[in-house]
Amino acid sequence: MNKDAQLQTADQTLKGAVIALGSYIAASLGVDAQTIALSIPVASGIMAWLSTKVGNDKTACLFVPKDKPQQ
Repeated sequence: MNKDAQLQTADQTLKGAVIALGSYIAASLGVDAQTIALSIPVASGIMAWLSTKVGNDKTACLFVPKDKPQQ
């Protein structure tokens, strides 16, 4: 497996863990299950958008470095 693929796998695993932890905390606080379910795609979209700002904008990955500008 190439390095970028490994980094992408790590990125997706981290984002999944964040969503799972957020869902667990929300459920523990008594948030309605339907609200939690509706918030998951919103959280995924926000994390993908943040990934394009922080990491590589073509892959929405935090860990893959940004592409160098072509000269």
